[in-house]
Amino acid sequence: MGKDHGDDIDALPLFPFARTDPFHPPAQYAEARRQCPVSPVRLWNRQRAWLLTRLAQFRSVLQDRRFSGEFARPDFPAVTEARVAIDKAERAFVGMDNPRHQHFRRMFTREFSHKRMMALRPRVEAIAADLLDRMERKGPPADLVADLAVTLPALVMCELFGSPYEDHAYIMKCAAGRHGLRQTPEEAARTASDLVAYCRALIDAKERQPADDMLSRVIAEFVLPGTLGRDEFADICAMILRAGHDTTTNMIGVGTLVLFQHPEQLARLKADPSLVEQAVEELLRYVTPVQFAPRRVALEDVELCGMRIRKGDGIFAVAPSANRDEDAFPDPDRLDIGRDASQHVSFGYGIHQCLGQGLARIELHVVFTALFARFPGLRLACRLEDVPFKYDSQIFGTYRLPVEW
Repeated sequence: MGKDHGDDIDALPLFPFARTDPFHPPAQYAEARRQCPVSPVRLWNRQRAWLLTRLAQFRSVLQDRRFSGEFARPDFPAVTEARVAIDKAERAFVGMDNPRHQHFRRMFTREFSHKRMMALRPRVEAIAADLLDRMERKGPPADLVADLAVTLPALVMCELFGSPYEDHAYIMKCAAGRHGLRQTPEEAARTASDLVAYCRALIDAKERQPADDMLSRVIAEFVLPGTLGRDEFADICAMILRAGHDTTTNMIGVGTLVLFQHPEQLARLKADPSLVEQAVEELLRYVTPVQFAPRRVALEDVELCGMRIRKGDGIFAVAPSANRDEDAFPDPDRLDIGRDASQHVSFGYGIHQCLGQGLARIELHVVFTALFARFPGLRLACRLEDVPFKYDSQIFGTYRLPVEW
């Protein structure tokens, strides 16, 4: 077997690493890609874990049944103690291996099909236009996060779920509570259970008064016949709600800021809006908002790239690093909206690849087309050093983004 770095856990670097530049992943990732693509680290609880920093190993491990994605396992790796509490409370298929994962996921694939998402696009465009109208009426300066990045995904999820828009602030609070890195285990568990309880109440309301929305259709097709339990559905709804809000919100904010920092790329996009689909893929690659995922745990001893991964060791397939892999993306630290970035893994890979990625792409296409068409002179309205970044969250982004035009 390969090298396993022995039993001196304390000699290993503590993960997660801190960013020193908001536009680039931690420097340790690039060093690992050069020196040791499968790199050992220690976690807060002294568990040994391994970082997969290149795209080839990222893809390989996520398709390898010797590694489990079951959140409930006692040895499943987490970046904080609070995250352990969240993992143990997770009942949705995001934290399951096959065949249970596929059993539940297949009930929702039709709801997120390309056809259904494209049918939703005109509504996304109308929502975006209305929000930009409001920004224009209020006049500059505006906070792009509050006025667009938070509100657009929230309204789109309300359309999908048939949920009241006034509930979105509560949903966002629960999502942020799950993704923060500084909360206590008790706080994390409470926000997780609160969102599930909200979803259960919403399901009960939809069962009493069905409508033309995802919840009502799933209730009719799977819940009422007994294929899917109401509590199981509530857990899945909570997962979809937080994923549909938080990651897209952060991509809109940071993606816009990245374009501000690359005026030549922004000029290309404004001159040729047909580049928007390529631009969105490149922004997803470049930003990679989900910082410490996907995760796995080794079910047996495995040799990978000359390293011996022991049974029970944690695995972090680090998407921000895989998306900067020089072998897959030449000159990876350069933003180029004309490049083919379609190999990026910002939505994961394998069986757990993001169910809602089609919807996220539509929202981003709409935003980055409409935003700069409406405000061609849009620019940052503060110093870059005054932009508050989410260094304390597993989903990287900005808390605010002051803009003017």
